[in-house]
Amino acid sequence: VRTASVGDDVNVRQVVAELRKAGAAAVTVHGRTAEQRYSKAADWGVIAAVVGDGVDAGSEVPIIGNGDVQEWYEARRRLEET
Repeated sequence: VRTASVGDDVNVRQVVAELRKAGAAAVTVHGRTAEQRYSKAADWGVIAAVVGDGVDAGSEVPIIGNGDVQEWYEARRRLEET
């Protein structure tokens, strides 16, 4: 899922919460809105917040962050941060 499907109304935290309730096995979160496409860096802070929501809720649904990972060291850093 993207951080928002329409405009800048970032609703990914609510969408992922509903996906967890619906029984999702895993969720991939892309760190941009649909309108941003590649015009802005991916927002890994929002992805971290989604991960934090799951931790707080005791959820075991894995969140897979996506966006602006070009090198192995960036992937490692993103794993550590989220």
